[in-house]
Amino acid sequence: MEQVDGRKLRFQHRRGEVLAAATEHALEKGLDDLSLRKVAQSAGVSHATLVHHFASKDRLVAEIVDRVLAETLSLPDMPRDDPDPLRAIWRRAVSERGRRYVRLFVAITGHAMYGDPALATAVAASMRQRNDLIAAGLVRYGCPESRAQAVATSMMSTLRGLFVDLLATGDEQRVAAAFDDFAADVQRRTRDNFS
Repeated sequence: MEQVDGRKLRFQHRRGEVLAAATEHALEKGLDDLSLRKVAQSAGVSHATLVHHFASKDRLVAEIVDRVLAETLSLPDMPRDDPDPLRAIWRRAVSERGRRYVRLFVAITGHAMYGDPALATAVAASMRQRNDLIAAGLVRYGCPESRAQAVATSMMSTLRGLFVDLLATGDEQRVAAAFDDFAADVQRRTRDNFS
């Protein structure tokens, strides 16, 4: 019979709180300054508590990455029958709160491309998961399953590019017009059953 760690069970409910605080720290300070000690101090917990819940900085960063990508590239509370889910995702991402997540998402992606293996693995896994969610939604909207992954990849890539453009240039009007053009094309493709 497996031994149950009573302390672990007693503090299990704190894990979500600690992850939220760690994510907030990363949203405010970015990844360059991320250390377990600084996150623990910011979260109001001991370094040992942070290690207890996440084991390592890599594991904590992986979970922050997943949380940030989920917040940036999906709308989990959106009704399944939303008539325009793409615009709902865009509105959420470009809101004041959403931009904080998008900015960290862009930073995370940049760090992943420069060879941090744990970060690259976390980003790739999370991006594949988001792509799968978008592809499943596309199938519900009539996209053939054989094309859903490619269409989802194209959509996600376009959104990421628009996010980066908006953050880098601050040109709200031009980027919003480009998004409207993109969204109109997606709506046309949806009406034409992705032909």
